[in-house]
Amino acid sequence: MNLRPNKHGKKGEVNIVPLVDVLTVLIFFFLLTMQFKDIYVVDITPPKMESSDSDSLRQPNTISVSKSGQYFYNSKEIGRDELKSELEKLSLSADPSLILCADKDVPLHYVTSAIDLVKLSKIKKLSLQTDK
Repeated sequence: MNLRPNKHGKKGEVNIVPLVDVLTVLIFFFLLTMQFKDIYVVDITPPKMESSDSDSLRQPNTISVSKSGQYFYNSKEIGRDELKSELEKLSLSADPSLILCADKDVPLHYVTSAIDLVKLSKIKKLSLQTDK
């Protein structure tokens, strides 16, 4: 039941053709201006040098501590005093850095003793190797 009759007899209409035209233009604009390559990836091939140092290819220096408290410096068994002298030699190099590997069941005092020797040798770059 319509209580208010429409005087003209026409219902209101919404013309969506201009809306579709504007949306089509916007879609084409964004498609044409969008970059389709990943801008964070740089594909480079570094040049080769005959005079480059072989230090960059060497293995990092490591200290390993076994469950029984034995120290290994670069996979060679070594005593605590010998380890101290090796670390002092390493501290004189251009970029001294170490990786400390220890078994998860090693008593803490063996690991802290190794860290203490590294800190006393003034080596700033010490990394602890862990399992993922």
